[in-house]
Amino acid sequence: MKSFTQALLEPKDTLFVCIDIQERLLPLMARKDAVVRNTNKLLRGAQILGTKTLITEQYPKGLGATDSSIIFTPIESFDTLDSQSPKPQCVLKEKSTFSIFGDEPITAFIAQSGCKNLVIFGIESHVCILQSVLHALTLNFNVWVVQDALSSRDDANHLNAISLMAAQGARVTNTESVLFGSMLDSKDPHFKAISALVK
Repeated sequence: MKSFTQALLEPKDTLFVCIDIQERLLPLMARKDAVVRNTNKLLRGAQILGTKTLITEQYPKGLGATDSSIIFTPIESFDTLDSQSPKPQCVLKEKSTFSIFGDEPITAFIAQSGCKNLVIFGIESHVCILQSVLHALTLNFNVWVVQDALSSRDDANHLNAISLMAAQGARVTNTESVLFGSMLDSKDPHFKAISALVK
């Protein structure tokens, strides 16, 4: 019988994508506190694991910047990543399209990252998340949707989007599964830091 020698999500092949958790949107969301808490765990976990992270903002002129409760330092390029940074470093991109793949510069940026796995979280589940996930699946990415770091204003819309994404082949998961799934076993050098993060 075969033994597996790779984690479910190899950090070097994976891009975390945080979509539109912005000042004027977040206060309207159901379960917003859980979304913030789990998003910050994912961003910090990505930093620990060495996984690239992209944060998007939908029309920030009207909807505001990424909410101040989301802890990160914006950078221009993954070439400037510093593992010793006190805050997670994330590339920040603005968009006007609902899907991240409706924006040509973002689409090109994701393609240039060379990643085949996308871990997607943010708001709103039934609008920008849903469209981004369905487009990502069409483009043959392995898509992981982090259910406990997603929300909509109406929970019924959120749950409907989760069902639609799962039916189309997205892997619906949770924050801890993503972080532990990025390591093969407890001998991983990042295991203790990740374990402390999720406590």
